[in-house]
Amino acid sequence: MRKALVAQSLYSLVQPAVYSLAGRLFVLTTAREGSAKHKPSVSTFYETSLVTSLYEHLLMDPTLSHLEIRHEMPYQGPRGGPKKVDLWIRPPNGGYAHLIEAGDFQSKKVHEDLAKIKKINPYGSNWFLAFFRGSDATVDPWSKIQKSYKRSNGGLDKGKARCASNFCGSFSVYRPDGSSDPFGFALFRAP
Repeated sequence: MRKALVAQSLYSLVQPAVYSLAGRLFVLTTAREGSAKHKPSVSTFYETSLVTSLYEHLLMDPTLSHLEIRHEMPYQGPRGGPKKVDLWIRPPNGGYAHLIEAGDFQSKKVHEDLAKIKKINPYGSNWFLAFFRGSDATVDPWSKIQKSYKRSNGGLDKGKARCASNFCGSFSVYRPDGSSDPFGFALFRAP
């Protein structure tokens, strides 16, 4: 299985997945009195909701139709017992898997999640999909990552997490009232 196929599919499906989730939540909450004060926005969406929406879009992607795709299910790697991961993709008759963890961007979380999945999937590809929301999303994700790599204390370590500029992106999600929320994302790979 080609690494590029899964990475390109993940990258191309983040925006439609976020739009889909936003559309559903905005429609469900627009006329609710209980939503008048705390209007939903991409900065308040749960990570699990974002991953679930991405999972649905991965299942509908025709380029991945030949692969087994799982969400929040234990993955039995060659070492130790099964561990839960956000998403995993592999050929249906076994083979090397792609494990994907996702969450809001923090250097420590990127390192910990990639180390966890690399331990249970030493021969496959291991990815972390980072979300940039709120004030983090107003800055270009690639420039934020570059600054983090340069920080010596608490920043990203290229020996633990790699990212390329072509796997970083951002877009705006518009609410029914016309305002918008920025959303950014980046795909990291364990070396």
